[in-house]
Amino acid sequence: MDVSPPQLFRAFEAIDKDDDGRIWAWELLSALGRAGIQPGDPRVRAALAGVPDPIGVDSQPVQLDLREFAAVAQYGDGLVYRALNDELAVPVEEFRELARGVDEIYADVLPNRDGANADYIPTLRDADPERFGIAICTADGQTYSVGEAGVGFSVQSTSKPFSYAMALEQLGSAEVHRWVGQEQSGGTFNDYRLSLGDGRRPHNPMINAGAMATLALVDHGKETSDRFRTVHGTWARMMGEAPGFDQETYLAEKATGDGNRGLASLMKAADMLKASGEDGAARTADFYFQVCSLEVDAQRLAAAGATLANGGVAPYSGERVFSQETAGRVLSVMGHSGMYNDSGKFSDQVGLPAKSGVSGNVLMVVPSKRLAVVTFSPRLDAAGNSVRGVEVCKRLVANFNLHPYQTLGPDRTLNRADRRAEAASAADHALSGMTRPGTTITSTTPTHPTTTIRRAPTPGQQL
Repeated sequence: MDVSPPQLFRAFEAIDKDDDGRIWAWELLSALGRAGIQPGDPRVRAALAGVPDPIGVDSQPVQLDLREFAAVAQYGDGLVYRALNDELAVPVEEFRELARGVDEIYADVLPNRDGANADYIPTLRDADPERFGIAICTADGQTYSVGEAGVGFSVQSTSKPFSYAMALEQLGSAEVHRWVGQEQSGGTFNDYRLSLGDGRRPHNPMINAGAMATLALVDHGKETSDRFRTVHGTWARMMGEAPGFDQETYLAEKATGDGNRGLASLMKAADMLKASGEDGAARTADFYFQVCSLEVDAQRLAAAGATLANGGVAPYSGERVFSQETAGRVLSVMGHSGMYNDSGKFSDQVGLPAKSGVSGNVLMVVPSKRLAVVTFSPRLDAAGNSVRGVEVCKRLVANFNLHPYQTLGPDRTLNRADRRAEAASAADHALSGMTRPGTTITSTTPTHPTTTIRRAPTPGQQL
């Protein structure tokens, strides 16, 4: 990236507070952190590779002069300069407001202990139900997390949108949808009576039958080991690092997977599963169990979601993993079928594409802001969605006016909290005079004795 000397000097001068012609590396990292770019970001590390590690345990303080700063700022796609110049996907102040909002939601939702762990395999049943983390990642790799966002879990059904994307990339929409539909199933994700439509074609790629039909298309004809390598590598490209593999969960899935094997057999018998050989259905189901057992955490899964939010371009590498058309198709199906049998209700309340997994993860994509949000909390509701995860999505959308349909019209900048705040302000004015602009308004409710109501960000800074 080529930046003119005056622009570089202004960026340098903004950090060089003592005007001595040098800046500390920690000052640079701090400025990047305020923009959401973390010190461990591989792009930051690569840009600073020519100087002693400023964030290593045993490193000494490092200073950079203008020439060294210019090299770091322009490295690669100019991430450092763009961050300092407030040119990332989410502007600095918006990102900081989002982080504060996530902190508040986390604290508010943490006491919720409704629901129960999935119990059909031991690793899900025995997972710590108290675990709770939230992570966000933007198209430019701006990240923020709170709680246990670095705890690993098997991805489970949240693998389905990405398997669908891989099949679309390899074969195109027309061929993929010969084998799997695009409509809601009308039933639970594993209901054998409602999973298959006319001709035993699965209704969509977000239910188990559809996911198996989709995976059967990925690298069809190759050995399972090669096909798994393709899937594993695609996840690594999206996230910037490779996923793990939960062997214990895989073995348990395989041992309890008769229902999925049965669905695969039904599809194969009707020539609606692209799997050859007498054991083709069983091999397809086994491949599906392997992919569901990939291990990620909320932070890495958020980067995969940000790849979809960015039209198929990975946030850390800038590599195009999927076409823009593929990303759009995937988000569309997530929008109507991503949350199991509560997909319609979730669409009404949240209005954004999302996918959940029975390990307790929920991935929500915010295309308008080019970011993804991931929650992890193992307790599930009756539909199989994380109770805390769904609540986080609902509150985030309400607090930041992210619902694409409920914020239409002349009052689109006001959400429910804003309307309550406006009413409280009017009452306060009538009783005791006008409150000062920006005053925090506090209400009392039976369940939240001191609930702070925040005004939504102003237009232009709205998340």
